[in-house]
Amino acid sequence: MTLMMSSLSGCLGLLQAREAIEGLREDVYQVSYPDKVDMAHTFTTITVQPYVNQTSFPVDETVDRIEIYFKVGMSGSDQISCIDEVLTSEFRYVRAEVTTPSGISFWLQDVCEDVTPTVDTFEPDPEFETGDWMLNVEARGWGENTIGAFQDNFIIVITVHRVCQQYPIEPPCDA
Repeated sequence: MTLMMSSLSGCLGLLQAREAIEGLREDVYQVSYPDKVDMAHTFTTITVQPYVNQTSFPVDETVDRIEIYFKVGMSGSDQISCIDEVLTSEFRYVRAEVTTPSGISFWLQDVCEDVTPTVDTFEPDPEFETGDWMLNVEARGWGENTIGAFQDNFIIVITVHRVCQQYPIEPPCDA
């Protein structure tokens, strides 16, 4: 009947038909989806080796939360901890820093022993600075590749949670 009325009443009928069809459409809803950036490294040589790396990730007004997972394994650090430098003159460590586009330090870890997995959660106050944020990692460690029992390693996973409006019949926000 709506189709018939729209064909008989010209442009005003099209307006009525559109309103009727939009009334049948499901409501728009908010969807949270994560973007992940990670950096991990395992040292596999007997001599202490340096590691330096950086990566960027975008932050905009749709970001409602940032989570940073951090874990470090330093072989034997439960016995000798951070005194490696005195014993071997080779200091093992992991320095990880997240900076905002303006260069302000947002998150910083500087460790020389095991760190059990932790997750730091940050919410905007009142909003995150928009632009490309940087994860910079500098580390030194050692390991062996024969049996793999002694290997320094670290894992950092940054999860940027975004919120978008999901419209029915549209592709998902994270597609």
